[in-house]
Amino acid sequence: MAVPQSRSPLALLAALGTYLLLVPTVGSTAEGDTNRFRDPSMVQDRGHLKEHVQELTEEQISQMSPEELEWHFFKSHDSDKNLKLDGLEIMAAVEHRSEYNHPPDYDERMEYYSGMVDMILEEDATDNDGMMSYIEYVISTRKYRQEMERRNRENQ
Repeated sequence: MAVPQSRSPLALLAALGTYLLLVPTVGSTAEGDTNRFRDPSMVQDRGHLKEHVQELTEEQISQMSPEELEWHFFKSHDSDKNLKLDGLEIMAAVEHRSEYNHPPDYDERMEYYSGMVDMILEEDATDNDGMMSYIEYVISTRKYRQEMERRNRENQ
C-alpha cells in the first residue's frame, strides 16, 4: 500500500503511535549488543541526518524528538521510497557509520557487514520477506528501549 506523499512525518508518527499502543509488546528479550540498527547513537545522530536530509535546517533537526530522528534516519536510507529497507539499504546505513570497528580488507568487510545485515533482518524483519518495514523497525526499537529501561531499573 502506497503512502500518500502529502502526509507529514508527524501524521505518520501519530498513526504509528496509536497502532503501537493497541499492539502489546510480546516476548521482549535482551538481544545481542551487535545489532547496531537499534543503537540510538546511530539512528538518532543529528549530524548524520543533516548529511542526508538537505531540506531540513539544523534548527529543525535540533528540535526533533528521538522518534522523529529515527523516522528521518529510516526514510533517508530508503532509496527506493517503498517504506522498507532491503539488505543493501541497511548495509549502507550501518556501513556509513565509521566509528564502529570493521575489518580493513574489502572481502572481510563485506563478510562482516553481510553478517550484520543478515542478523538485523533475522531479528527484526518478522514477516521474513527479506526487508525491514518501518513498522518492523519501530517495533524492534521499542522492544530494545523497553529492555534497556528494564535493565537500567534493575541496576539501580
